[in-house]
Amino acid sequence: MADFNEESNKPSPVKVMGRILNFIFTTNSAIWFEKDITKEVVDYQAKIPVEVDITSTNKTIEWLRSLNQSWMVNPREIAAALDNNHCWASVHINGKIIGCIKIGFRNVYIGDYNKVIEFPERMGFIYEIYVLPEQRGNGVAKYLTTQAIKFLKSKGYTKVGNHVPPWNKASIRICEKIGFKQVCYIRYFRIFGVSIRIVSKNKRFSILKGGKIQREEIPYE
Repeated sequence: MADFNEESNKPSPVKVMGRILNFIFTTNSAIWFEKDITKEVVDYQAKIPVEVDITSTNKTIEWLRSLNQSWMVNPREIAAALDNNHCWASVHINGKIIGCIKIGFRNVYIGDYNKVIEFPERMGFIYEIYVLPEQRGNGVAKYLTTQAIKFLKSKGYTKVGNHVPPWNKASIRICEKIGFKQVCYIRYFRIFGVSIRIVSKNKRFSILKGGKIQREEIPYE
């Protein structure tokens, strides 16, 4: 349900206040991973019979919209994906979509920072995997990830990256199982519109290091 005032068709006071608070202060964090895909890629299989459609970007977008989860269909993310011919692959059971994976290259919109980041040539980026709750635990996410890696390798890419929030232990385990290596841990703050990104090589990140706040740029930027 949209958060609008029915009489004026304007955002409700609650939503306006949320936007104000978000402008004043917002924060998030993620572990950034990379994997060299020039070597042999292990081909993991799901525990259930599924099929992947790598070239189903438009179909995947429509499916995500049908789930009515706004965080899945950020307009700027979709625009960057379509402009740069990203692949939002879908996974199916008996023709029905049960999940997807967003595969990007060149310019990728990173929602954590609300901006498009340019990645190195020959580097792909997996920026989201989603599987319906009732289908989780069947190895679908791991299967999708390895299919994405095989696709990127077939197109001549030599490296793939992704980033995972530290609370998402399941995704971190999948990354490590498949062979992704941690590059860094980034904590992002935006205070009154001013962005600060704090980078650490240590997963047990501390804002203070040597008594100083560490301010570095995002990898690849």
